[in-house]
Amino acid sequence: MTEAEPSPGRRRIPSRSNFEADLIRQILTGKLPPGEKLPGERSLAVSSGLSRPVIREVLRSLVERGLVEVLPARGAFVKAPDSMQLAGTFGSAARHQRATPRDLIEAREMIEGRAARNAALRASTQDVATLRDLVRAFDEAETMIERARCDLALHASIARMSGNPVLGILFGAIAPMVMELQLRSLADPVVLQLGAPLHHDVVEAIAAGDAETASRAMTRHVVLARDLYGEDMDVPLDELAVQRVASVLGENARLSDLIDDVLEGLKLS
Repeated sequence: MTEAEPSPGRRRIPSRSNFEADLIRQILTGKLPPGEKLPGERSLAVSSGLSRPVIREVLRSLVERGLVEVLPARGAFVKAPDSMQLAGTFGSAARHQRATPRDLIEAREMIEGRAARNAALRASTQDVATLRDLVRAFDEAETMIERARCDLALHASIARMSGNPVLGILFGAIAPMVMELQLRSLADPVVLQLGAPLHHDVVEAIAAGDAETASRAMTRHVVLARDLYGEDMDVPLDELAVQRVASVLGENARLSDLIDDVLEGLKLS
């Protein structure tokens, strides 16, 4: 593991957050590949300028994220991240950048428009039956949480059925943010009324094997919020979701618990 040299005349100030972020970046980019052993605590402390207790905290954090495993008497080793770990890491980075609905919608156009196109060409008869079941479950859901679970499962399934593992991973990475956006939409009767029928359009285009129509229908569905959110388009996603959860479920409802509940058991890739 290498470190960037500080600029001449400038003294680097040790920072736990910067050190942890750098380790995460090296793991996610493959610079630290799965199975590689990390340097020992003492070596990491010397190279980072941080204390050994802080190094231990960083390693515990990486273990909790599923990016590192510590083997007794052997040391800390890099793990291959799955979609849920990518989702958590990506979501943390996006919150740090204060990503908005506008930002996410632009990304979803590219990811999900293509995923729907591919799914129309590659989905099996059983895949189509699964999508129809999810649309039916969404339409029949009696609570916002049930709708959110069905909604996210539908979009994740289409990404998975695209047959492109990269699209599946990309959707998995943004899934918590998509969930935050969905909470805004599902709490808005107008958005719900106009957006729900588009699920049928997307799925039936996939069932018909019509790639162009499936892509257009998914894009219409994803960008609907641009016409209906008003000023909310530029509010950070997590703030927006917290507001909506509080208005629907009460001030004591925790957004993180709600997202974890919906994501639990969901196949993201």
